[in-house]
Amino acid sequence: MNGHSTFVRTIERCLSIEEKAVKGYKVLSDRSENESARLFFKDMADQERQHVAYWSRVLELANAGRIQNVFDRPDRIIDDLVAAEQAVDRLLADVPERTGAKNAFLTAYRLEFYVLHPAFAALFHLQRSETGDASPADLYEGHIHGLISEMKRCCPVDPEIRLIADLMERLWAAHRELAVQLAEIRSLRHLVPICMHCKNVRNDRGFWGKVETYVEAHSHMEFSHGICPDCMRKLHPQFDFKTS
Repeated sequence: MNGHSTFVRTIERCLSIEEKAVKGYKVLSDRSENESARLFFKDMADQERQHVAYWSRVLELANAGRIQNVFDRPDRIIDDLVAAEQAVDRLLADVPERTGAKNAFLTAYRLEFYVLHPAFAALFHLQRSETGDASPADLYEGHIHGLISEMKRCCPVDPEIRLIADLMERLWAAHRELAVQLAEIRSLRHLVPICMHCKNVRNDRGFWGKVETYVEAHSHMEFSHGICPDCMRKLHPQFDFKTS
């Protein structure tokens, strides 16, 4: 199996996990004894459906060859994602017919723990300009913070819940940081084709553009423009430009 088809399988597994997350939150909504929790989990299921739509779009782009493989060993990522899917299946099989707020939120945390695989954050960061939508990483961050806030609101004095909420927040922040580092390493490890005349560079999709656009898309760097001493002398000789 070639690298591209393996990468497509990685996207398929991400999509499958999100579909299971929709099912998981629907189960929690149907079985929650607390009315407020029931409505909250229903809203979380709706958010997960938006994530499913995002991954469906990414899968279309991957099948069309418009998204490049971002992992050195996508087969290992697939193994991790398959294990996460199996863990979600076991988790949902253990949800009782009726569950209280605390147990429901503990189940939701475990569900998000499996969904928040680092591969998700890496793909969000590296492909954030491909889908034409709002940043999926920002959407996920709002999703996670919504769960954390509701956990703390429903169980305000429960130290276990507060610890879990803090761990979830740190986990997502760590995964986003890893995604940024992966993007920077990936950019540094690859040769960047640059035109010897106009100095435009070719991106991963084969399109040519300004070097500033390429660097800003692959890092957190932003450009500000000035003029160097040599160009100042050449273009504006009327000025007495001296260097210190």
